Amino acid sequence: MPDSSEAGITIVTVVYALTMLVSLVGNCCLIYIVWKVYDTRSLTSFMFVNMAVADLLVTVIMMPLTTSEMHNDFGWVVSGTFGDISCRAVQYISKIAIMASILSLTFMAIDRFYVIKFPLVSRVAWFRKSKFISPLIWLLSMSLMSIMPVVYFLKEEGPECLLNPLGNPRVTIRGLFIYLFLVSYLIPLAIITILYGKAAHTIWFHSTPGNRLIGTQQRMEEINKKRVVRMLVIIVAVFAVCWLPIQLLHLFYAATLFRVSVPIVVSSLTSWFAHANSAINPWLYICLSSKMKPAFLRILGGRNRARKEEIHSLRTKTTNKDVTKEMKT
Repeated sequence: MPDSSEAGITIVTVVYALTMLVSLVGNCCLIYIVWKVYDTRSLTSFMFVNMAVADLLVTVIMMPLTTSEMHNDFGWVVSGTFGDISCRAVQYISKIAIMASILSLTFMAIDRFYVIKFPLVSRVAWFRKSKFISPLIWLLSMSLMSIMPVVYFLKEEGPECLLNPLGNPRVTIRGLFIYLFLVSYLIPLAIITILYGKAAHTIWFHSTPGNRLIGTQQRMEEINKKRVVRMLVIIVAVFAVCWLPIQLLHLFYAATLFRVSVPIVVSSLTSWFAHANSAINPWLYICLSSKMKPAFLRILGGRNRARKEEIHSLRTKTTNKDVTKEMKT
């Protein structure tokens, strides 16, 4: 192997190690904050706990596996019956984690859409109950990705974890990658985009139907809704950007049927870009959420900084009240 390729693999390995550390700390912090601080609990925060669990699965399974494959020329580290079981299980679990993340983002978009568009209906809607939605997301993820243990197997020569031709290799490879692209990326992102587009149009250009609150309280509710929508749109956009390279690579595999080789460093970098989303997600939510950030600072022991955040929030509310009074007079 050329020295430049070895240097590239070493750099990617170091980057992966740092990403795993950031992801472990961030996702564990997010789960701990929601568990410890009651004020942070909401459907949105529980959906992010779902994503944190999925991201931890990516961190402890997929990231070490990717770095191991780089150093073993994509060979599987275990052979025999256990190797075959682990090959199928890892592929299944990794896709479940990805599916759970995008479904959590989708249900957050549905929730925001109904809260903004139909506030009275949303108060009693079944899909706003986290105890129901969280298991549903994982059950849907397991069902939609149940094909993975079937289409993968362990080839003893190597050994290698490969796609099972199932009679027609061309149909299997193309069908699988196109299915994964549609189900775990394109369709959910299209639904999310439409829902946030309609919600943003309503909150920025129309009054919310069914909302009888007036004056300062209504203004503060609208400001809070806009803040939450902005935060979620940013998180979805980051998810889409991070997962785009590997989705395009998979479509390239579907088009070429693996006849065109891709350098190990390139394929590993696209994987890292996708896996890096697991490290970005929790910190984005902690930093952008008006409730999570002060809670995080308090848990860190930075009570003074948390107090400053609260004072700043109170000053903002006071300023908004003053502006409203001036408008009334």
